[in-house]
Amino acid sequence: MMASGHQVVGFTFGVGAMTLLPTFEWMPEQPLQTVLFFVFVLFGSLLPDIDTPTSTLGHKFWRGLMTVFTVAFLCYLFVPEYLETYREQLKIFVMLLLPILIMIRGHRKMTHSVLFVGLLIGYGIILEQAFAIPRMYIGGLIIGVVSHLFGDYITKKGIPLAYPFSKKYLQFIFTFRTGSNSERLIVYSLLLWNVWYLTSNIF
Repeated sequence: MMASGHQVVGFTFGVGAMTLLPTFEWMPEQPLQTVLFFVFVLFGSLLPDIDTPTSTLGHKFWRGLMTVFTVAFLCYLFVPEYLETYREQLKIFVMLLLPILIMIRGHRKMTHSVLFVGLLIGYGIILEQAFAIPRMYIGGLIIGVVSHLFGDYITKKGIPLAYPFSKKYLQFIFTFRTGSNSERLIVYSLLLWNVWYLTSNIF
């Protein structure tokens, strides 16, 4: 599924979660929390494609990562005292980045598996405890990732849900090709539904 399609599906999953799970403590209640929740949902809806340098998120991620590493290396060579000043921030950055770098093995592999979702949940719990990151934002990220896997699961290529234990790609009964008219129809239908649902329930 294309990046725009993943974001529409992710937004739909986010709306569904807020509708079906209002009693959960980690669901947002205030307007700003809701906005940030959907920011994490939309980021999560693109996250599994971070393994591809040519994808929307992957391109920005790898370019940004190389920039950070270049700046860090130059600081190490010319102004090493800055690295000491920001040691704690760098440790947090590396902790956030390390699991993603370890999991990348090529497009639609580890980042498109159930194991990836499980590891993200476990890692999210660690981040919540260590850095007091609100659970609703971690929940939004997981919802976005699950929506991405669902979006690719209904394409003809499918996803390796059991990777790395099984490299077999699984698909839904009814599938479509990425970028096809069928995908556009689904995406536009979900977009219209979201607009209708939100306007009818907010106004």
